Amino acid sequence: MTKLINYTLYQIGWFCCVLGAANGRPWSGMAAASALLILHVSLARRPVVEMKLALAAGLLGGILDSMQSYAGLLVFDSWSGSLAPPWIVLLWMQFATLLRFSLSYLRGRYLLGGLLAGLGGPLAFWIGSRLGAVQFSQSTVLSLAVVGLVWAAAFPFLLWLAARWSGSESPGRYRVLSSRVA
Repeated sequence: MTKLINYTLYQIGWFCCVLGAANGRPWSGMAAASALLILHVSLARRPVVEMKLALAAGLLGGILDSMQSYAGLLVFDSWSGSLAPPWIVLLWMQFATLLRFSLSYLRGRYLLGGLLAGLGGPLAFWIGSRLGAVQFSQSTVLSLAVVGLVWAAAFPFLLWLAARWSGSESPGRYRVLSSRVA
């Protein structure tokens, strides 16, 4: 049940950010997604670990997507300049909430994680482009290939961070769904 709730919170946050940006209201989407992120952290048995992972993913994703934006591969309509917009950084933070919960089966499986992220990252960006939140200024194929390589490299690092900061703990759980104490 925890994994389903976790995945649902993430998906709702993803759509809030993407649809907010696509409709010229990125701040309203960010407000909703931020509330969901806060809810996740407050429900987690190890909220400090969850917050550290979210901040690390936000920083990493912000840098990586800013580099792609600066290179002209990604164009965020709701944002001027070459830095990644705040809503995309928040998406990376939201994504980090999956690491110890819904995606915990990938713990220690860095090659598989990289492969799945190398496919899933571009798919998410392609869907975001179809919804109007991002455009590819170069060829779509080139942009998606670079996004795939970025995600294939970044995701195993995030998995490693999640494992390191979790120690030998089993997959993440929400307090209200578990009688165990952290």
